[in-house]
Amino acid sequence: MRLSSIKPNDLAAVQDDQLVPIGESLAQQGLLPSGASMIDLITQYDRLKDSLAKSLEGGQPIKLDAKRLKPPVERPSKIWAAATNYKRGSTALDEARGRGTADSAGPEEILERTFLKPPSAITGPEQDIIIPKGAETIFPELELCVVIGKKSRNLSKTQALEAVFGYTIILDVTARGYGSGKGMPGSRCVRKGFETFAPIGPWITTKDEIPDPHNLTMRLWVNGELRQSAKTDAMVNGVADLVSFLSQVSTLYPGDLIATGNPDSPAFQKQLAPGNILKAEIEGIGSMNLGVKRAD
Repeated sequence: MRLSSIKPNDLAAVQDDQLVPIGESLAQQGLLPSGASMIDLITQYDRLKDSLAKSLEGGQPIKLDAKRLKPPVERPSKIWAAATNYKRGSTALDEARGRGTADSAGPEEILERTFLKPPSAITGPEQDIIIPKGAETIFPELELCVVIGKKSRNLSKTQALEAVFGYTIILDVTARGYGSGKGMPGSRCVRKGFETFAPIGPWITTKDEIPDPHNLTMRLWVNGELRQSAKTDAMVNGVADLVSFLSQVSTLYPGDLIATGNPDSPAFQKQLAPGNILKAEIEGIGSMNLGVKRAD
């Protein structure tokens, strides 16, 4: 199932080119509060499946308009993001493993490079990435995003996928040239933490529709030019590795997000400029468009 948050304050299932609002129907049945968020739905999802199916049968579809979509999760408790998590070692887009020099670090060390982005960085489809003052060199980084479905702590790798609700698209936007340039690993949270630097969407595809998250093609276009193309099978640490490791660090809550890493090193990326139009697409999920503008 594909589940979206829609304006002004509702939830919907996405079916082909239609949205079927479901939030108010579930509220009228006393199953969710009025104005429920996606996190409310995720938290109660297992017990709502039958009622959700009935709401869809009796729902009134409306035409899918991307401008009606909000970020599927607006206020997660946290956004974890993996760094240097692709094998790389290629120079061509069609090799689909990530461009740039292969990292010599082992999987455990790469797990330890995972960092936090603030939830306030979230924005949604058809919105603008804002170039902040003093931060001109802005780069988009397309990544598969894991959406957590259950409160989880200290999961083994074999348990980890049970905590996953589904997947969405995220751009781990980065202000590479911001500040002094010193202590770069330590400043990741700053360079990647500005408002609008975590576009997510267009919706969440539940995990039952993505049986293998490590076999998806990801593509990013800027002004119609293909800028990134990779397959998720080139991740160093897979979804279970990341979820298990991060559950040892902090309790994971429904709606928490884990960005699984960007395939290309900075040398193979191009900075964004005001007026750019981005299209981000991941197989099995969908696509979303974003603009770029400078802060007033």
